[in-house]
Amino acid sequence: MAPKSQTTEQTPVGPELFTEMQAKAMEAFSAFAQTNQRVLQELVDLSVTTTKESMRAYAELQSAAVDAVRTAQPNAPAQFPTVEEWQRDPFSWYQKGLLTAVEGTQRAFRLIEANAQVVTRSAERLQVSAEHTGKGIQDALTSYVSRMKELYGRN
Repeated sequence: MAPKSQTTEQTPVGPELFTEMQAKAMEAFSAFAQTNQRVLQELVDLSVTTTKESMRAYAELQSAAVDAVRTAQPNAPAQFPTVEEWQRDPFSWYQKGLLTAVEGTQRAFRLIEANAQVVTRSAERLQVSAEHTGKGIQDALTSYVSRMKELYGRN
């Protein structure tokens, strides 16, 4: 059996134990607050980045729509055939109508393609930001767990 003086030196008793527990609790709360701040900062940064990216994508989509409207408006007003022209050459009238429909469809598909490219680029940039935020949060939590292991002596 160990002498009583050795036991009291290794394990704090009374006020020393309370003081040690209080110090560890304060360090744990401090580490938690620091981790919480880092995680919240990462989320705020992601939110700001998402807002900026949304505004950027909106502006690009709006610009593409304006360009599509500009190109859709012909320089000269459309010349619709009269009834007499239709009676003289119905095939020409039909051909003009078909060409106009095809051109309109092509313009619509070009606009859809431009919009899809804008959305894709925006999603890729947001994915990179989200991955960066996830890595930052993971690092903060890993650091917190390491600090708690260090503080409470567990491996």
